[in-house]
Amino acid sequence: MNKPDTTQAVGQFFDGYAADFDAIYGHTTQRSAFGRWVDRRFRGVMMRRFDATLQNTNREEVQSVLDVGCGSGRYVIAFAKQGKEVIGVDMAEGMLALAQKGVDEVGLSERVTLMAGDYLTTAFDRKFDVACLMGLFDYIENPVAVFEKLAQEVTGEIYASFPIAGGWLAWQRQVRYRLRRCPLWLYRREDVVAILDAAGFEGRYEIQNFERDWYVTIRLQA
Repeated sequence: MNKPDTTQAVGQFFDGYAADFDAIYGHTTQRSAFGRWVDRRFRGVMMRRFDATLQNTNREEVQSVLDVGCGSGRYVIAFAKQGKEVIGVDMAEGMLALAQKGVDEVGLSERVTLMAGDYLTTAFDRKFDVACLMGLFDYIENPVAVFEKLAQEVTGEIYASFPIAGGWLAWQRQVRYRLRRCPLWLYRREDVVAILDAAGFEGRYEIQNFERDWYVTIRLQA
């Protein structure tokens, strides 16, 4: 997934950034003026991929969801509200604390299990109907390894996002993350294609341009 030092850097970053990052979903009253402006620009694509994913999972045949890099639990809670059984995995304890608080507040703890750790070293005793990986590959050095593991643990579909390389907003994001000592990867469409093909998904995926993100749907069954 990542080298140990890279994984540690990402985990430390999100432990300290959890509340501010969660604010992007709309709670921006305590953000700086620049932070609120960035949030508004970023929130559009985040909500677009949020809505697209929930539309994909809002089917009777989807009963279980694996959320890799579940963060503050926005997707986890939404999946649970759909009546799904959800397992969320994240390496940042600060993010998981927010997620657990949110799950408890809406009374859905019986449907949700939250796990701390690196997905590649996390073992499961079951398979899942679908998997969600939103905002994860921004911080992953080797996406192919993640997808190869998912192919063994998911029976239906995988939904993932990749941040698009190029443009002023991508550049300023790189600068901000470099100042915070957090690794960040951005992708051209051909990069995403190469990753998916290398993972063995050739001919089984769709890539959509969500302006700041590539939104990927992978169908594991022909």
